[in-house]
Amino acid sequence: MNHEEEELQVITKVEKQKQGRHRYNIYLNEEYAFSVHEDILIKHRLNKGESLYQQAIEAIILDEERNMAYVKALHMVGRRPHSLSEVKRKLKEKGFEALIIDWASDKLIENKYINDEEFAKMWTDNRVISQRKGRNLIRQELQQKGIHQDVVKSTMESINPEDEYVGALKIARTKWKQTSGKLMDRKRKTAAFLMRRGYTGAIVTKVLGLISNETDEEELEFMEDGFEDN
Repeated sequence: MNHEEEELQVITKVEKQKQGRHRYNIYLNEEYAFSVHEDILIKHRLNKGESLYQQAIEAIILDEERNMAYVKALHMVGRRPHSLSEVKRKLKEKGFEALIIDWASDKLIENKYINDEEFAKMWTDNRVISQRKGRNLIRQELQQKGIHQDVVKSTMESINPEDEYVGALKIARTKWKQTSGKLMDRKRKTAAFLMRRGYTGAIVTKVLGLISNETDEEELEFMEDGFEDN
């Protein structure tokens, strides 16, 4: 159907919404047709008295959907960093179609609001240093967030082994003090705790070796003090 055969629709009313900030209701031929964000209103020059063909209306609605998805995605990454996969999943849950989601995602990447490499590095640094988790658990978390395996691999390689060891040693000492029983029982319970936190076998062995030596030295000092008192 060409423009001559299409029925022109006239904008008979442009009404600012009372609840929705920067949103406007558009009336065509005296009937409510759709609502748009102020940016879309200005972009398409939706003024009272303007005439629209159906093709133009569809383009406006598509623009509105894209804008809405993009704004919602911006709110997500504004609250906390997200991976690309997380943003796509949440937009899908909000009912947006795949093509709209892809458009909004591409714009986020283009404007540098999403970068999976930076996200993975920031997430990993926080987990290693602040939350004292090991690489095995962090790798699993990144995979669950949809980070590409190549990015996960390079991020794991960037972890400072000394930072990881220091974190493991700190929480292991706390766990050790809270654990009762014979030496082997304390080592087993502490090792299991560290493994659940995602630390590798090599780090667990190293940490337990140091704590065991510290415990032996403390017991020896205690015994020596006891002999001196006698």
